[in-house]
Amino acid sequence: MESQLEFQTTYEQMLVQIARTLPPDRVAELLDFARFLQSLATNDESEWDQLFAKPDAQRVMLQMAREAREDYRAGRATDIVITEDGRLAPK
Repeated sequence: MESQLEFQTTYEQMLVQIARTLPPDRVAELLDFARFLQSLATNDESEWDQLFAKPDAQRVMLQMAREAREDYRAGRATDIVITEDGRLAPK
């Protein structure tokens, strides 16, 4: 039976391998998402409140919302589902 540490190490290695194949801007997005997941695990919303209060964060979120809306209206959005193994996949 695989220990928790071995299990975690396997995932860490997988993440590093994936990150090495991505362009720098995607690595930054991966890091941001990892920080988001970390904050969910710690339930520390004060850090998110501080981040969202920054003018740059508000500007970026507004731009992301505009782009998502444009993609949706242009038919470039894809419905997704959560697979049995917990992954996201196109519908």
